[in-house]
Amino acid sequence: MKISFIAFDSFGVKSSCTLVKTKDVVICIDPGIAVETGSFPLPWSEKLRLRMKYEKEIKNAVKKSDVVIITHYHYDHYIPEGNLYKDKALLIKDPEKNINRSQRERSSDFLGSVENKAKDIEIADRKKFRFGDTTVEFSKPLWHGMRATKLGKVLMVTIDDGKNKLLFSSDIDGPYIENYSDLIIKKDPGVIILDGAPTYLLGFIMSFKNLKRAIKNTVKILEKTNAKFYILDHHLLRDYRYKELYYEVYEKARDANKRVCSAAEFIGKRPCVLEGYKEYGPTRWKEWEKMTTDKLNEIIRHAKKVGESK
Repeated sequence: MKISFIAFDSFGVKSSCTLVKTKDVVICIDPGIAVETGSFPLPWSEKLRLRMKYEKEIKNAVKKSDVVIITHYHYDHYIPEGNLYKDKALLIKDPEKNINRSQRERSSDFLGSVENKAKDIEIADRKKFRFGDTTVEFSKPLWHGMRATKLGKVLMVTIDDGKNKLLFSSDIDGPYIENYSDLIIKKDPGVIILDGAPTYLLGFIMSFKNLKRAIKNTVKILEKTNAKFYILDHHLLRDYRYKELYYEVYEKARDANKRVCSAAEFIGKRPCVLEGYKEYGPTRWKEWEKMTTDKLNEIIRHAKKVGESK
């Protein structure tokens, strides 16, 4: 199995596009892209340049592939251009069931655009597909973050060629939900691509309590699996504080001699969010500290106390 990281947040764009090649099939996972968040420490012109650059890379990856997987219908996970998928087999999130309104509308438009162009279109939820000796297995629909989130649901995918096994978490945001870490552990993958918590929304849409859950569950994955490497990227790599906020995850990895890194670091590059911070300075956050469990508990206790006093 050969795994290529096509476009990721650690490269400077909203994406987690991955190309997987086995002796049987070439699979492109989530060929989507969007411009980075406002707090990402790059000028707007540079964000646009990177988006244009990596959109070309993603489209080239789709052209090389036999199968395209779409785990959900957010634009950083698929490009809504029907001609791009001509003669491709599509394995997609169910566009009707376990889906929120905005994704249902997007999926309807997308399916209309690929009709009579794609080679085949299969709903993937809870299913397993075989291509020679390679199996592609999908989870049940999982929440995009916490239960009942308005962001909807996604599919986790596992690709196994008989010798190596890759697990792609899609957008489970951490995971916040402990059962989702159990699903990953049960699969016992050799490579894990995990999206990480959206800490750039911490104190706004994301709570410190959810950060604590995400860290706890990520540490649990490290403790209970023996993957060759763990790619921690996507949402987490939109925040230049990520190594301090996920301090205990990186400490656990060092203690256990396990490789946890971003997609950029895996290919020998410095994450774009750190390069941007070094070149252009801070955006939203001027000061921060290592986020230990004790510190998180202190913040959560204080927030609860304040809430009770109102």
